[in-house]
Amino acid sequence: MKRNPQSIADRVAYYARHGMRSHSPLAFAFAIFCVMAATVARLLVDLITPLAGPYELYFPAVLAAALIGGRAAGGLAALLGGIAAWYLFVSPRFELFVGTTDDVVSLVLFLIAAAAIIWIADLYRRVLRKLDEEEHYRQIVVDELGHRMKNKLATIHAILRHELRAHKDTWDSISGRLRALSAADDFLLQPDSEGIELRTLFAMELQPYGENRVRMRGEPLQLRGRLPSLLLLIVHELATNAAKYGALSVENGCVTIDWWHGADGIAIDWIETGGPAVAAPEKRSFGTNLIERSLEVFRGSARLDFAPQGLVCRIRLPRDAAAAD
Repeated sequence: MKRNPQSIADRVAYYARHGMRSHSPLAFAFAIFCVMAATVARLLVDLITPLAGPYELYFPAVLAAALIGGRAAGGLAALLGGIAAWYLFVSPRFELFVGTTDDVVSLVLFLIAAAAIIWIADLYRRVLRKLDEEEHYRQIVVDELGHRMKNKLATIHAILRHELRAHKDTWDSISGRLRALSAADDFLLQPDSEGIELRTLFAMELQPYGENRVRMRGEPLQLRGRLPSLLLLIVHELATNAAKYGALSVENGCVTIDWWHGADGIAIDWIETGGPAVAAPEKRSFGTNLIERSLEVFRGSARLDFAPQGLVCRIRLPRDAAAAD
C-alpha cells in the first residue's frame, strides 16, 4: 500500500512520485497554481521584453499540471493558460475577442500542443502507476518468500537439534552453519542502500565451511548499493559449486580469495586448490551464466577459468562500482 505522506517534504516527494488523485479539488487547485506561476513569470519577462511569445511559459504549467494532477487538471491549465496569455499578452491587450488571424492560429497551435503534452503525460502516469503496482507486488512476494524461508530454516533447525541431541559437537557445527546461511539470506532481503564490508560479505557465505579452508586477503573495502547483493549471489554459486565438485568437496581442499582496489578498479580473485581435477562443463549452467553476466550492469566482468588444478574466477569492476546505487 502507498503510505500517507506526513511532513511537507514527504508530501512533495509523494505527489512527485504518485501524483494527485484525478478530478480532485486539490488537483484542480494545483493546475490553477501552475497557471498563476507561469503568468507571474511571463509578467516578469514582459518587463524586459514585451514582445516575447505569449504562450511559451504556459507549456511547463500544462506539463506539471498534467503530470501531478492528471488529465483533467492538465486540460484546465491549458484552458486557463490560453485565456491568460490571450488576454494579458496578445495585442491589443486586455481584450478577449479581438485579434488577428495570426493570433488565432497561434492560440490554436498552443491548444493542440498542450493537448499532445497532456496525452503524453497521461501515458506516463499510467506507466508509472503500473510500475508502482508491479513493485508493490514484487515486494509482497519477496517478503512472503523471506518469511517462508525463515520458517523452513527454523523447522530444519528444530528437526536437526532434536535428532542430534545426543551429538553435541556435531550439532554445534551444523547450528553455526545454519546461522551463517540464514544471515546471508537475510542480507539479500535488505534494501539496496545498505552497505557491507567486502570481507564480511565473503564470511557470511563461507563461514559454514570453516576458517581453515577459506583464506581471505585484502584491505578493507566498503560496498554499497546493489553490488553487494549481486556479489553475494555470485559467491553463493561459487561456494555451492566448490562444495559439490571443487575444493570444498574434499577434506584438504582450500579456497583463497584475494582482492585489491586501485586506479584500475576493483579486482577479486577466487582460487580453488587441493580439490579434484577440474574440467570445463559441456553445457553452460544457470549458475555459470549468473556468475559471468550479473556484473554487466556495473560495467564489470567475472571470468571462469576451469584450470585442472582448481577453478579460478576473476572478477573485475570499475572504481566507482563500490558506491553505485
